Amino acid sequence: MSIARVAFAFDAGTFGVMKSLLESEGVGVLDLAYGGHVAIAGADQGYYLQVLEEDQDQAADLLKDNGFGKYLVQRQA
Repeated sequence: MSIARVAFAFDAGTFGVMKSLLESEGVGVLDLAYGGHVAIAGADQGYYLQVLEEDQDQAADLLKDNGFGKYLVQRQA
C-alpha cells in the first residue's frame, strides 16, 4: 500500500473542500499531512492531500475537472 501526494493547499479551507469532493466520489483521503519548507522570506506552511497510489489518477482527474487543477502536485517517478 503506497501513498501518493495529489495536491497541496496553503489553507485548511481549500484542503477541506478538496477532501470532501474526493470522499463524495468514493476516493479515500488519508490523514492530514502538513508540509513546510524554509524559503528566503520565511517558512511556507500548507497541507498535502494524500490518497492511495491506486486512486491517484482518479483523484487528480476529479480535482482538475472541478477547478482545483492549480493545486495538483507533480507526480514523483
